[in-house]
Amino acid sequence: MKRKISILIIGLTAISALLFNSCKKKDDTTATPAAANGTLYFHLHTDVDTAEVANLDSVYVMSSHRKISVHFAQLYLSNIQLIKLDGSSVSVAGVIVLKKQQIEPYLLGSVPSGNYQSVSFDVGLVSATNVTVPMPSDSAQFSQQMWYSATAQPSGYVFVNFQGKIDTTTAANGSVTSMQPFSYKIGTNDNLKTVTMPVQDFTVSPNQTQYVHIICDYSKLFTGIPLNVNSNLTMNTYPANATALGMQLANNVPLMFRYEY
Repeated sequence: MKRKISILIIGLTAISALLFNSCKKKDDTTATPAAANGTLYFHLHTDVDTAEVANLDSVYVMSSHRKISVHFAQLYLSNIQLIKLDGSSVSVAGVIVLKKQQIEPYLLGSVPSGNYQSVSFDVGLVSATNVTVPMPSDSAQFSQQMWYSATAQPSGYVFVNFQGKIDTTTAANGSVTSMQPFSYKIGTNDNLKTVTMPVQDFTVSPNQTQYVHIICDYSKLFTGIPLNVNSNLTMNTYPANATALGMQLANNVPLMFRYEY
């Protein structure tokens, strides 16, 4: 009899343990997986004032009635930051954009999904990159149009290269045939400029592609520069960047950028 009672007790104990374990609350301390990244592009437009440059060397009329044509327009963007709603930033590391005049989409890569209020970037290359020797495999830096001479060093890279023709009359009423050539090559470590765009919210969704549309308005480089002075039409060398004209052009660079609405 005692043996039967013992067996019964053991059986009830096993059943109770099984029921207890079955009813235990599941462990909910497992970390929530991070949200998937999205893909981000800059969509960059080449403009002069209110006109988008659809064709190189075509003549456009700015709002000042001054005529202009663009033969070449390129610039570097680097140190790209995505600014969150709380003001913190996400760095898009290792990305250098060489903005060419007739190419608009530029892949920045995979970035954390979420809500952002703005972007910032440097126009040019940081000093450590500005002294590097370009390799043929680096399509951005291995671009002779962005060098001051036959080699990139020792002068470093051209940050903004803008060339064309413009009406230089004081009254901005000159003819197309009287337009004068201009050529600006802005660079040097001292002329690296940081641009923080105004607040305009955007969202990067998981596994989706998002574009940030920005206009690069090269006409802003002429701000405060008397065009009827011939010496103000050329600034092409590394030493010339330290002149009054070179510094004025560099200070005008942050004025170039606005959102496309």
